[in-house]
Amino acid sequence: MTINYDRLQKTELKYRGTSSSVPNEYLIDIPVERKKLIEARHPIIAKRIFSAEANIRPIEDWFYAYLGMSASERRRFEKKMPESSSNKSTIQRLGRHRLHEWFKFFLGAKVGLSPKQLRKMVLSRPQLLSYKLSNIMATTTFFREELGLSSADFISILQSYPSVLMYSVDKRLRPTVKFLRNTVQCTDERVKRICTSYPNVFSHSLEKTLVPKLAFFKGLGLNRSEISQVVAKFAPTLWLSEENLSSKLDFLSKSLGMKNFELRTVVLTYPQILGLSVEKNVTPKIHFFLDPEEYDGDLIDALQNDDSNFVNCGLRKSELKDFVLYQPALLAYSLENRLKPRVQRMRDSNISFLYSPRNIMSYTDEKFQAWLSSQTSSWSIIN
Repeated sequence: MTINYDRLQKTELKYRGTSSSVPNEYLIDIPVERKKLIEARHPIIAKRIFSAEANIRPIEDWFYAYLGMSASERRRFEKKMPESSSNKSTIQRLGRHRLHEWFKFFLGAKVGLSPKQLRKMVLSRPQLLSYKLSNIMATTTFFREELGLSSADFISILQSYPSVLMYSVDKRLRPTVKFLRNTVQCTDERVKRICTSYPNVFSHSLEKTLVPKLAFFKGLGLNRSEISQVVAKFAPTLWLSEENLSSKLDFLSKSLGMKNFELRTVVLTYPQILGLSVEKNVTPKIHFFLDPEEYDGDLIDALQNDDSNFVNCGLRKSELKDFVLYQPALLAYSLENRLKPRVQRMRDSNISFLYSPRNIMSYTDEKFQAWLSSQTSSWSIIN
């Protein structure tokens, strides 16, 4: 989308053609230098648009039409946009020229947003419009040149977490990147991946959140290199509370009898397990895999009552622990869409889950079907 700032767009100009002396309030925000430039390059147009007879489209109407906002999006934007302290709306206070420059920057080559992406960003974080463009330019330079992000990666950040543009380069962005590089010892590529996948890393305090978490991981027996691996695989481990992380490790310890060195293995292999909800995600799956006698009877009875087609794998804790240690991601697969259907198909074929490959749930549907069809040996048959 190309914007020509030497003249107003046709959609902004409607010549009234009368002798009205109503002052042209919609053009007062155009800088004197720019006004003179327009008058020099386009004297005929300038005479019309700067005259008292010009009828320029109201700035708010132009703003919403320019971004292509629907009526519902306009209401959502107005609800989020902070109120102005004056009798003017925030859009009126910002002015047409400032908004033009703002749009020009994001739609131009430096950033390269599409009009649709620009609208999404503005709707997501309207407060950005009030932020100094010079600060936004500095932030853009930091990500594109200093951090070395591609245009696509930077746009991805703006679409998922536009608030990152409001953080200070010197006080927040650069120190966080320095922490990831020097303290956590992430490679440049890992740092880029973390910033692109989890840009909200910049919303957390170094002193209060990120730095203290290193001591927590050291307590698990992880060295600096291993901590780097964990953070690269699942960066939220840096800002999830210690209480949150500890509760999940305690649950695995109690429910599966895992020792500290085994918990360390799980975290190092699949740290994403620390992002799962114990109540809504992990507990139902452990109930599904374990023999009812191996777990809390009240909870397993409740699960059976809620699901008339309840099937459990009948594993002992030690057996399930072996599966989880081999592939911790087992507890992350969908219970209804993957775990139950595959176990049921195995049961229908008289095949015991206990004797299946430890990574059976990671198989593609085609590979799982091929494995299922090949099971003719008696070792895998349910007694």
